[in-house]
Amino acid sequence: MTDYIDFYTRSELDDLIDDILEIEGINKVKELSRQLRTFFNYKAEMIQFRFQANVLSNHFPNKDSTNSKFYIQKREIESLSQDFISLLNNIKRNDTTLEQEIYYLQFEKNSTKLNKLSTMTEKIWNLIHSFSEQGIHAHPRFLNFLVILAQNTCFVKKCLNAEFYPFYEELEINYYNLEKELNDLLGEVSSVKNRSTMKRREEGLLS
Repeated sequence: MTDYIDFYTRSELDDLIDDILEIEGINKVKELSRQLRTFFNYKAEMIQFRFQANVLSNHFPNKDSTNSKFYIQKREIESLSQDFISLLNNIKRNDTTLEQEIYYLQFEKNSTKLNKLSTMTEKIWNLIHSFSEQGIHAHPRFLNFLVILAQNTCFVKKCLNAEFYPFYEELEINYYNLEKELNDLLGEVSSVKNRSTMKRREEGLLS
């Protein structure tokens, strides 16, 4: 290691470290910005679903398109979410909260579980972002699933990134509120659909 440091003067080394930190800071800002954009994408998808009257239930593409990018990613995120939940259940012990356990992993420097949790969270988050740009309002039940999953990834991220705890906590709350709005909207759509079905039955009896 000394041989490498000798290539730089102390001043040059300090400048190099500052440059690296600046790049990391820029990358962090870009990542936080992308996560905000993801949330607003989902918010927009919910609004579009609200005003799209012909979407009354959880529609998906025809079976012929099961090899599409949508279905491939859907299967991937559903599988990852199961592994994610299993890992969190494995991390949590009965006498402590999950948040405390994640902090303990960092304190104990349990790199195996930490790396697994961090890697899995990033994979899920990348898929959540990808779905936010795929017109997911046409799949309201799956949209709701993704919003709930986003809440959980925000929870893990705030535990793994102490310096950005307030940001992820606020984002987690926003996803929670979005979930409530979606649940209310799905309830309204279900009620309208049931009334429409009943009306058609009545018209059939009268005809």
